Amino acid sequence: MSGTEVIAQLREVIEGDQAPLSAPAQAMAEAIRARHGGAVRALIFYGSALREGEAAEKMLDFYVIVDSYPAVHGRGLASLAAWLLPPSVHFMAITDADGNRLRSKYAVVSEAAFLRRASGGSLESMLWARFTQPATIVTDNPELRARLIDTLAHACRHFAAQVTPLLRGPQQPGDIWVRGLCESYRTELRPENPGPRAAQIVARFPERYARLSAILLPQGKDGAPDLPDVGALRRAACAAKWGLRRIIGKPLGALRLLKAATTFDAGLDYILEKVASHSGVKLDVSEAERRHPVLHAPKLAWRLYRAGAFR
Repeated sequence: MSGTEVIAQLREVIEGDQAPLSAPAQAMAEAIRARHGGAVRALIFYGSALREGEAAEKMLDFYVIVDSYPAVHGRGLASLAAWLLPPSVHFMAITDADGNRLRSKYAVVSEAAFLRRASGGSLESMLWARFTQPATIVTDNPELRARLIDTLAHACRHFAAQVTPLLRGPQQPGDIWVRGLCESYRTELRPENPGPRAAQIVARFPERYARLSAILLPQGKDGAPDLPDVGALRRAACAAKWGLRRIIGKPLGALRLLKAATTFDAGLDYILEKVASHSGVKLDVSEAERRHPVLHAPKLAWRLYRAGAFR
């Protein structure tokens, strides 16, 4: 099958994921658009609320794709930080028409950065691994919608290419997706155990991941994936690449966490509280660091790392 045919089939899977937003997600999407106005080009709804069903007490996760960072952050340090280290994380809480209190953690990223990074143009796996999972695209622009569908299709293909050298022989259809998500989670600052979390996500959509495997992986006589042995050298190179992602991913994650102090309503204290709850590491900060967390982010990240805050 040619590369064009593979992408076409992957696009069909991504199209099959698309469905109208639930009432809570729709209300939150409208509130996010209202906050940022014409800067918003599209939203992508994803995460546990999509997988498990929205509830008033569940955080709604979105990626908000914008035309430029200054349109959201203004022309200053926050825009520069967003450009250097996307995405920027924001928080919103609203009350919907039924009186339910809804909360969202949403990430703002430029259209150019999202299209490049999520399609595999980044060593970091955060975007292209995340968007092998089901996600709902929200935009009124049909051309942008088509580009985003194409981007998520390329994310799946790139993911498979980055993970298959680690495996060999007969596999279950979901094995590559569990292994890849686990590897990706190990590059991030996450409180949960990567393995069980990855298995839980894949187990929720067994038919979808089986179809992705049928498109992207060699199949054995029984119709299940059967991966060739790529050799010790290529396998070691692939493992080393994931090792490099872990080395750079956690410090970058720490910087993003501290950068979020400028966009999250609760600021740096909220971020440090989350770090303490996940790792048990408590960090005392000065008033200068609290007022200017971006300027002091490298030093704070290093102090947290030295204290053992990140897995």
